[in-house]
Amino acid sequence: MKSLKYSLPVALATWWIPILDGVIVGFVTGFYERRRDRAISSALISSIAASALYVYIAFRVLTVPVLGNLLPVLSLIFSVVGISISVLVSQAVSSRTTFSVLSPDSAEMEFYAKSNEEIEKRLEVLGGNCGEPIYEVLSEDKVVVRRKCNGYDLIYEILREGKGFRVKVRMKGEFMA
Repeated sequence: MKSLKYSLPVALATWWIPILDGVIVGFVTGFYERRRDRAISSALISSIAASALYVYIAFRVLTVPVLGNLLPVLSLIFSVVGISISVLVSQAVSSRTTFSVLSPDSAEMEFYAKSNEEIEKRLEVLGGNCGEPIYEVLSEDKVVVRRKCNGYDLIYEILREGKGFRVKVRMKGEFMA
């Protein structure tokens, strides 16, 4: 949960913007964390911390005569909605983002997919001129696929996470020349 060092200050800085603070924190954690479960828990922790501050200020510090006893109730409602939005946005962003790292002799990519067909569709561009895949089953939830392509090796690891798959792709060789 390395994104907490960014999401917690963002959540504390945006606590005063009801509902939008959840969207902002969700985007920060969703883009910063590669794993969906860590992004969701980081968004949840930072949103709860900011909401605790928000609710404390609403109950103990602020008094708005026009709103009367409605301010604490509204702060609780906005806090719950903000936390929910933060978690949903974080989950959506981290599930649909592809992370890529390029170097002179290799490239790595990581993404989530819902089915084997989606994995093959996304990798079709990379493995168009490749040989037959060699499957290596490491466990019930982990498969490594290797393909020899023109000038590079395509290796991807498929991990089952919940209802979907997390795919880590590595390309090694002279494809960048």
